[in-house]
Amino acid sequence: MRSAEGSCVSGLNMDGLEALASRPIIISGAIAGALIATLGPFALRRAGVQSRRVLSTVARLGHAVSWVSVGLFIAAGFLYNY
Repeated sequence: MRSAEGSCVSGLNMDGLEALASRPIIISGAIAGALIATLGPFALRRAGVQSRRVLSTVARLGHAVSWVSVGLFIAAGFLYNY
């Protein structure tokens, strides 16, 4: 079902998800996640942070951002496959 305001599925507006699943957002998320996971702990170590827990948390945050990007990539495949 489609309305004048955008895609509608059972009354839910899908414009926000379509915007998040756009190619620039997905690519930016993947690059940001990789940079956070790779360079984040390195930069923190150089700044003097020695806590393994903090370094691990930053690396996991980067991985989480990357996985969200992967999920949006998959969602985009379903959204634009019509």
